[in-house]
Amino acid sequence: MQQIQNFFSSTTNRLVAITVVIYFVMQGIFAGRLSGFELYPWASSEFEYWQLISHIFLHGSISHLAFNMIGLWSFGRVLERVWGGQRFIYFYLICGVGAAILHLVVSGPYSVAVGASGALYGVLVAFALLFPNFKIMLIFLPIPIAAKYFVPVLLLIDLSAGITGVAIFGQNIAHFAHIGGALAGFLLVTFWLKKAS
Repeated sequence: MQQIQNFFSSTTNRLVAITVVIYFVMQGIFAGRLSGFELYPWASSEFEYWQLISHIFLHGSISHLAFNMIGLWSFGRVLERVWGGQRFIYFYLICGVGAAILHLVVSGPYSVAVGASGALYGVLVAFALLFPNFKIMLIFLPIPIAAKYFVPVLLLIDLSAGITGVAIFGQNIAHFAHIGGALAGFLLVTFWLKKAS
């Protein structure tokens, strides 16, 4: 019982747990059908402003969910220790909204988006700004890479894929949502650092 209490004392752990529960509940209720909580285009009659937040907690597949939650858990815990839980959740949601806004501006009229990827990219940018020399090791690339190199390269890959349509990590990826989340994260962290100095 104490271990469970300790686990849920972390904002990052609660975010991961809530997102995982929402995925399985939504799968059980809607069985892969659209629920109305996704991020719909501005021009769509289905668009609602709260979708700027709700889409962050939805995922299209178990692999999509797993990738985002592993990233959130790995890097979010570190930022939470630096900022505290309240500031971290504020940051995470702002990055998710930033991701949604850029996606809505750039995407086509029929593009419906889900996922925490944009918010996660904000987390990655914040991590790289605060811990630039921390070495990141990837499963598919077992070579340690400093965060200050890894994150910009990741963003360049996304920007290239978003512009050209040629993606190396698969199709149906909201590349500009990633860029939007990263930009929101960069601006917010830069503002906080200047304010603190």
